[in-house]
Amino acid sequence: MIYIKARETSRVLYLDLLRIISIFAVVILHISAPIAANMSNYGIKWWWIGNLADSATRWSVPVLIIISGRLMLDNNREEKPSLFLKKRITKIIIPLIFWSFIYMIRKSGTPVQFDMSLVKSFIKNLYAGNVHIHLWYLYMLVGLYLITPIVKPYVNNVKKEALVYFIAIWFITNGIIVFLEKFTIYNIGLNLSFFHWSLGYYILGFFLEKYNPSTKQRKIAYILGILGLIGTTYGTYLLTENNGGELVEHLYSYLAPNVMFMSLAIYLLFKSTNWNKTIDNMPIINSLITSFNKTSFGIYLIHLLVLDIISSGELGIIINAYSFNPIIGIPLVGVITFLISHFVVLILQRIPLINKTVPK
Repeated sequence: MIYIKARETSRVLYLDLLRIISIFAVVILHISAPIAANMSNYGIKWWWIGNLADSATRWSVPVLIIISGRLMLDNNREEKPSLFLKKRITKIIIPLIFWSFIYMIRKSGTPVQFDMSLVKSFIKNLYAGNVHIHLWYLYMLVGLYLITPIVKPYVNNVKKEALVYFIAIWFITNGIIVFLEKFTIYNIGLNLSFFHWSLGYYILGFFLEKYNPSTKQRKIAYILGILGLIGTTYGTYLLTENNGGELVEHLYSYLAPNVMFMSLAIYLLFKSTNWNKTIDNMPIINSLITSFNKTSFGIYLIHLLVLDIISSGELGIIINAYSFNPIIGIPLVGVITFLISHFVVLILQRIPLINKTVPK
């Protein structure tokens, strides 16, 4: 998603659209995950729907990282590391602390006694990253921001061959070696941590902007993306079936080659489409895009809280994807969760101090 948007002189429409759709895909992913968790939970037919929805949205987080790399690395602004980090990391740390605490209170399920033991427990979990399942992204984002002042001068001053080399080694490291290690008991002895999976997507965003792929290369990427979706969906079925029905997530991994191919295809599809031609003359659509774009970070932060509340029955009605056929339930609950999150964030962004927890 998520990144704290750099100010630009002109709007990049495909990035705005892709960011919004990626956040919605994250919501769908989290709604479908419980259905795909085990074949016996809701039956094989519903499992297939959950698996398909989960598989078809696995590109969402990698694409958000690609967008961040495109915006953070592909510009000519020269900033001191201290200024760069001050402007961006502070906009991550405040939401991380605030929402980590909110989710911790929500998760406890009982009246909380505010004392030093609570504070110590919170600080310990916050430090260890043991907060809520989706807030790991903010920790990763801080790491990417910390390395940006080092990476940015490099990528902007090396030849294309050097970037191709890095991306190739990154793919081999994560998409082949680390991925295949999931299926074996053997691990490579080389230290390949320099090619962290998130850094590769980050630099890929810069690369795809500076060296725009040809039509032929895009077609190849689209074919690989379709094959990646098929491989994710059917491959997960085979692995899960052989595991007694309990989900095997190897092909859901953000560093799995099939997910890499899907992410690349989705990004290039949006990048190569002339959205201005179809949307610029539609003021209502433009307004919606602008509005959702401003709340996208906040939607990511609170959507699981919203989903938990509307599915708990606390509001007098239970809304979840399992009450009826998930082929309808998953997208319906996804839209409801997304819209409620959007409106809540709009309200929070208008409250002094609280607005710092859901920055635009």
